[in-house]
Amino acid sequence: MIRAHKVRLNPTPEQEAYFRRASGTARFVYNWGLAEWKRHKAAHPGEKHGVMAVKKDFNALKGEQFPWVYAVAKDVAEGAFQNLGKALENYYASNNGKRQGAKMGFPHFKSKKNKRQSFRLNNDKIQVEGHNFRVPKLGWVNMAEELRFDGKIMGAVVSQTAERWHVSISVEVEPPTPMEFPKEFVGGDIGIKELLVLSDGKRYENQAPLRHELKHLKFLNRQLSRRKVGSERWYKAKRQLEVIHGRIVNRRADHIHKMTTDVARTYRIIGMEDLFPKGMIRNRHLALSLSDAAFGEIKRQMLYKKEWFGGQVVLVDRFFPSSRRCSVCGHVNAEIKLDEREWTCANCGTHHLRDDNAACNIEQEIKRILGFTPVVATSGIKARGRGVRPRCAAVPVEARISKRSLLST
Repeated sequence: MIRAHKVRLNPTPEQEAYFRRASGTARFVYNWGLAEWKRHKAAHPGEKHGVMAVKKDFNALKGEQFPWVYAVAKDVAEGAFQNLGKALENYYASNNGKRQGAKMGFPHFKSKKNKRQSFRLNNDKIQVEGHNFRVPKLGWVNMAEELRFDGKIMGAVVSQTAERWHVSISVEVEPPTPMEFPKEFVGGDIGIKELLVLSDGKRYENQAPLRHELKHLKFLNRQLSRRKVGSERWYKAKRQLEVIHGRIVNRRADHIHKMTTDVARTYRIIGMEDLFPKGMIRNRHLALSLSDAAFGEIKRQMLYKKEWFGGQVVLVDRFFPSSRRCSVCGHVNAEIKLDEREWTCANCGTHHLRDDNAACNIEQEIKRILGFTPVVATSGIKARGRGVRPRCAAVPVEARISKRSLLST
């Protein structure tokens, strides 16, 4: 198993200049290789000429035409060709149906205006000792913390985001030993008002880092628009804006990582809705809040962390009416609106909190999918002073409905 640890670097001005030079070299080599590959394909259609052949052509020319590439480690150019080969491979695999997910477009040329610049280093040239990371032709660079994983180092990627430099070190580690989980089943409802509500009553708040910084971002954007493009004050305003965006990203990532790790380590089987965030953000009234909540990132982290810690994530169909169905009797309230956070079942009279009820329904559904018989709980939880709601009671078989019969919210 390969795991990566991303650590912030503390380079000196001379080391930062080397990083910028290496990033520019990687960008140039990638663009040169892509242009050469396209030129050869246009001149010789049908003839095989892969990225390795383009790399061979570059190595034959670099001594005469591009001698400045020798100022950085040779891994930088090799990594650029590796990235180009992977980009082309993903493009053709996506078009041929061999790669899952959305269709990938043809690789684009990299721009120096891109907010993220990076370069790759191979495992045979790098070393890690405590808080120090050794870069070829540069020397030791200070890291903010030690490498967390023990094992063979497979490679590293040095990248820049805003004004900070990071290194992502890939390490081959032993598969984790199966762990004992305190609890067995749980259903989780992802939402905007509260980021995650579990069927056992536990809830995680939505910190909404972007919305809290929106006023500050608008102020900085106005400042940037008033500066002359390319001036020193324009670059200063641009850097201030990048720092705030970086802070927002880090706060969101920190909260989601802590939340998903806590859930993945506590429950053996986790049920979640298989949401489609790209389709959901087409609603212009909710697009900002949905993007700020990062539903797709929560799902991604939960899936790979369950592989680390063991257990299983069961995805419930996105059309399953988790919010509309009563978790006690199975009655479906087809008229409930999105802004209704509480509702009372017309069939059994149970008062529900919308998110808690959805989490209970998801837990019942994953038990049905896995073939487990849910047990009716005798205990209850308070519904904010509005009475007692049974926790995740079993739904009669005859009360279950088809998953696609109604759209869930």
